[in-house]
Amino acid sequence: MKTINQYTPPHATLQGYSTVPATSDAKEYLKLLLNHKLGLFCMLLLGILLATLYLISATPVYEARALLEVQEKGGTADEGSTATDFNAPEVTEETNIIKSRTVLMQVVDQFNLRTQIDARTLPVLGDITERLPGIGTWLANQSFAQGYAWSGETMELGRFVVPVEWEDETLLFKSLGDGNYSVSKAGQILIDSARVGEALRVELTPLDPMDLTVTSMSAPEGVEFEVVRRSIQETISALNADLATEASDSKTRMISVIHKNENPADTANLLNAVIYKYRDVKLGADSNQSFEKLKFVEESLPGAKREMEAAEAALANYRRQRQAVNPELANDLVLREISRLESKLNDLLFDKDELQKRYTDIHPSLRKLNKEIEALERRINQQRGRLVNAPTVDRDIGQLELRADTARRIYSDLDERVQTLRNQLGGNKGSVRIWDEALVPKKPISPNPLLALVVATLATLFGYVVYLTLRSALSTVISDQESLERSTGLPVFMNIPRSNAQKRLASAPAIVDPRRMLPGSGSNVEQTANLLAVKRPDDYSIENLRGLRSMLEDMMDGASNNVLMISSPLPAMGKSFVSMNLAVLLAQSGKRVLLIDADYQRGQIHRSLGLSQGPGLPEVVKGKSELKESVRATSVQNLYAIPRGFVGEDALREVPTEKEFGAFLQVVAPRFDIAIIDTPPILSVATAATIGRNAGATLMVVKEGEVTEGQMNESLKRLSFSGVTVNGCIMNNSTQTTDSHYAYYRETLH
Repeated sequence: MKTINQYTPPHATLQGYSTVPATSDAKEYLKLLLNHKLGLFCMLLLGILLATLYLISATPVYEARALLEVQEKGGTADEGSTATDFNAPEVTEETNIIKSRTVLMQVVDQFNLRTQIDARTLPVLGDITERLPGIGTWLANQSFAQGYAWSGETMELGRFVVPVEWEDETLLFKSLGDGNYSVSKAGQILIDSARVGEALRVELTPLDPMDLTVTSMSAPEGVEFEVVRRSIQETISALNADLATEASDSKTRMISVIHKNENPADTANLLNAVIYKYRDVKLGADSNQSFEKLKFVEESLPGAKREMEAAEAALANYRRQRQAVNPELANDLVLREISRLESKLNDLLFDKDELQKRYTDIHPSLRKLNKEIEALERRINQQRGRLVNAPTVDRDIGQLELRADTARRIYSDLDERVQTLRNQLGGNKGSVRIWDEALVPKKPISPNPLLALVVATLATLFGYVVYLTLRSALSTVISDQESLERSTGLPVFMNIPRSNAQKRLASAPAIVDPRRMLPGSGSNVEQTANLLAVKRPDDYSIENLRGLRSMLEDMMDGASNNVLMISSPLPAMGKSFVSMNLAVLLAQSGKRVLLIDADYQRGQIHRSLGLSQGPGLPEVVKGKSELKESVRATSVQNLYAIPRGFVGEDALREVPTEKEFGAFLQVVAPRFDIAIIDTPPILSVATAATIGRNAGATLMVVKEGEVTEGQMNESLKRLSFSGVTVNGCIMNNSTQTTDSHYAYYRETLH
């Protein structure tokens, strides 16, 4: 005798395993994705839709670039500096100068950046209407859209000054029509009505007054504008966020200045204003030192001229008084040496004056200079000592000539230095050089359509895959043969694949067979069977049922009778499909088959077999109809059926009891080779548990991905408590059978 696996109570089943394939198994994970390919396709469309909405709603951003060359001198030109004395500045330092308030504040005032005006729009929808003005015109006339801008409404302010306490806060300007407007803040009316072009002052005691002038307003009545007077800090910060610098390395002289803005013309104009203000500030700082030197030299020049004139006059007077001419002095060489040393001393004293303005006396440069001055003074004193023995007249004339010569040289040097510094200030343009001004950009740099499309689709697909993975890991839905066997402890006799032919067949009208007309008319007309096993016997699902037919013979050998009950945990599992097509296949194999529809409320076997509804099972069991009236022959040879019977409250009250049904089976079942009972869902109606004890074998039909482990265990528990033995399961609507197998099967048939 063949041993049949029976239901094992829930506590004895293997629990704690996921009912879905592990994500580490690449094949099973790919199968999970293929099972949800429609969802993945929908997520792909959703990503495209989101990317489209983003591209419509995102404001285009434009970028302008300017190229500068920045140099910083290591010394002044009059000190013998050459091109090699120029050192490239640090890029960070120049960036800080470009973004400083000293530079940007002038640009802020020039472009009135502290005042921000935005028409109130609905997110996304407002951006759509901006690109599709026709929709905006229609929406502007709808009552629900009042107060929002739909078709390029604008407003301009001339003077706008608010108290410091109100900076960075929003004021609401509302168009009243006919050139009038109102102003409110946080629901409080500040100006109930004013004319465009009218200069207003609003007293806000104890705060400072508010001054404003609306120069123009192009908006229908009801449209509102949000106006903000931004603080200096916020304005500079916002402008800094849109400015950037680039350089090839930290010591380069070439710096690219970049500005991003929503308006292409403003982007270029504002950047050009920034770089020119930066150049002015930079050149002004570079010129300060030269200007201070020029001022000092110019102040020293008159004194040097007076000293030169006084020295020349003293020499001329002395010569007239002495009436002496000294063409050749014995100590001429000594005097010339003294003159040279004193000239050098004067240069060192001049350098000392300049260094004392920048450093203290303990600075190494000053200390070194002082030592050089002291050394020169000692040498000059030594040379003067050599004139002691010279004649008095010659010595006096020599000293006066030396003094006059020194004064002339000092004056000449100062005059040359004045001219040099003046030329330097007049032509000081080499510190900052603008190579490329900013041009008006033609195309925005963002949003990037391709990038937005790729990111949106990948994000939605990734999110959906994560959702599937988590749902699969946490779900207890029975989704394959392994999980069904694991959760029930029962064998799965067959996987019946999805059949597209069955879907088409279910929606097709039944065909009337004139040869099978019953006496009467109307609802008593019988038709040919509308079953997949009859219409499409080559379908892959039917071929799998043929395999079940072979297994059924072995299973029924060990049964107590020839009655097979087919049920399911929930509705729409496909139990009637299995019952009817299996009955057709058994009848086609030469067996006499009786198909009983025990679903008194919703049974549809009579429709598929082309039979009238009644009299049926309740009537024949209760003895209200003859057996020959209820047991109907079908269009399939050897297949007979008992329909569900008449419906209604009276019929439901006459549902057969278990004892009555058992007695009926003892009478009718022996007349056939096999009797198949199609019962209602176990969790919906108690019929299966009631009549199941009269069946020799029971099969459970489970639709893939529709039943949880808990529902399955509850169904088996109810049958077990009623003494019903479940022999195995059938996985219906399975995706485990691949299309390639079916294609091979079809090719074999044809």
